[in-house]
Amino acid sequence: MSQLNLDIINLILDFIYWKDDLSVDRPTLATASRISRAWQGAAQARLFYSVVIEARWRMSAFMKSAPARTRRGKQLRTAVRELTFVLSGHTTVMGIAPSHSLLEKDLVFVLSDLPNVYQLRIYSLAAKVSLGFQASLAAATMPKIRSIVVDYAAEPPDREHQIFFDFLSLPSVERALFVGKGTYRWASYAKSEQRPQAALKELRIDLRHSQPSVRGTDLAWVISYSPSSLEILHLYDMVLDSTMSKFLTTVAPQLVSFHVSSSRHSDLGALADWLQPMTRLKELVIRNDIPSADCFRAATDLPRVMSALPSSIRHLGFAVDSQLALRVTRSQIKTWNQRTGECLKVLTLVLLANGTFGEDWKQVPEVSRLRLFHFTDDDISFAPARWSHPTIFLVSLTHRLVES
Repeated sequence: MSQLNLDIINLILDFIYWKDDLSVDRPTLATASRISRAWQGAAQARLFYSVVIEARWRMSAFMKSAPARTRRGKQLRTAVRELTFVLSGHTTVMGIAPSHSLLEKDLVFVLSDLPNVYQLRIYSLAAKVSLGFQASLAAATMPKIRSIVVDYAAEPPDREHQIFFDFLSLPSVERALFVGKGTYRWASYAKSEQRPQAALKELRIDLRHSQPSVRGTDLAWVISYSPSSLEILHLYDMVLDSTMSKFLTTVAPQLVSFHVSSSRHSDLGALADWLQPMTRLKELVIRNDIPSADCFRAATDLPRVMSALPSSIRHLGFAVDSQLALRVTRSQIKTWNQRTGECLKVLTLVLLANGTFGEDWKQVPEVSRLRLFHFTDDDISFAPARWSHPTIFLVSLTHRLVES
């Protein structure tokens, strides 16, 4: 087995990479790394592709497993492309003692030694956020991070969410996701000297029904460095105030994906008007399946939306709450097909009422692929399953590790 061609080894490792629950099968990859030198390089490249550091002892173990003073250690550190970091401060959370909790300075220390990280996920549970983090971030040698995710797992201490804005100061960032609950004062950042330097292509915000909500003027400030680059915009659990229409109208012509949800039905009253200039839009998802998201009623609101839906659309998703809404949906999809001459590639529906979709929903001629869910399903998803498979990057990295 040790004499297998490296391409065959990569195919085998790709096959065992994921467990049934879509988590990485690290024990099997570790076993494979002990077969031979060729297997070691290929397996270790996959083991180090995505790293999770949630405590100080884990950070020390990672550093020891890839010592910077050795050639192989340096190569393994270059293999890390995705980093998940838990900031817990000096609090006891997740069973982690305060002495093993991680701080912002630890994050800066780790990042400065991982030159190829392109995706950074930060889960913040910290009781206090250092005001000196921005200075430390600016002084350190940072990798060219393309994607930043900041998730506040508890009600955050820094009401202005400094960490999120600090990373928007990195010019390399193209995709940003913010998830959190709390009282937001983004406007105070908009008045400060610190300005975003990121040319964002993708912005996703989930505020979990927080009040006051982010305003359209705040979002305009976030993308102010390069307002014409934004293509993907997902706004979940937000109150869409009067300034949101101006912001959405401004970015509409370049959007290819738009997700939206709100707790107020009146917030999406202008949705059809927002859609009119979205001539490049390929995906529209209205998350009215989220609890308390009474923002869209298919039986009454769908006709106006479908009349404004561009022919470029490929994926449409929303929830329906009655058999009447299902009949309206079927009729409106047919009308849109006749108007545009296009077949809808994917339609995702969530039935919020008791009952089933019925036999007539087993096949819809105007739709290539139907994705039908009931609100009791555990696997409701408004997009086909996606995960970053490292194969292309790992093949070239494996050759470098084997040759060393």
